Amino acid sequence: MPGNTKTDLPHRRFCFTGVRGVGKSTVINRIRSSVPDIKFISGSDLLYEMMGENYKHFEYLPEAEKYALRIKLNSLLQAIQKDTSKDLVVDSHLTVFNLKTHAIDTIFTEKDFDFYTDIILLDSYPERILDHRQRDTEKERITNLDVICKELDFERQKAAEISNKYGIRLHVVEIGVDTTEKLKNVLQ
Repeated sequence: MPGNTKTDLPHRRFCFTGVRGVGKSTVINRIRSSVPDIKFISGSDLLYEMMGENYKHFEYLPEAEKYALRIKLNSLLQAIQKDTSKDLVVDSHLTVFNLKTHAIDTIFTEKDFDFYTDIILLDSYPERILDHRQRDTEKERITNLDVICKELDFERQKAAEISNKYGIRLHVVEIGVDTTEKLKNVLQ
């Protein structure tokens, strides 16, 4: 990307993405202590800190309000990286199924295009995600296999599109027995 200075920055910023229920939080918790030079952040946790109990209704907010919160979140991430002087891995999403409209929304903003140096797409197969979502009854999640297939395809498509268009390195990590090792290799 012309004029892109992301590669000149001293620290990397990874968007760790994948559809809901793919296992991002589980994988991060497995490797967190073995990579002390990296700051792991949950985008959802930061949004919760910003919104409090209103976070439960985030998906139902008007698009302009959601966008403003995402921009504020991006500024907060920049401040965190400046304070920690570490590479960041942000458990986040490129896309998300909108429970209000039943469409799959791209939630990356122009600030994200400029901010992230890498995208790590945690990928899996639909039946595994369906199984996880059915067992996790604390969160409202789609359990229709056809919709999950569409979510996976859209996430993969957007990751490749964003990577190509904005010069963000894309790493695809498949869920499996060696997932943590593959992720550690990407982060080195």
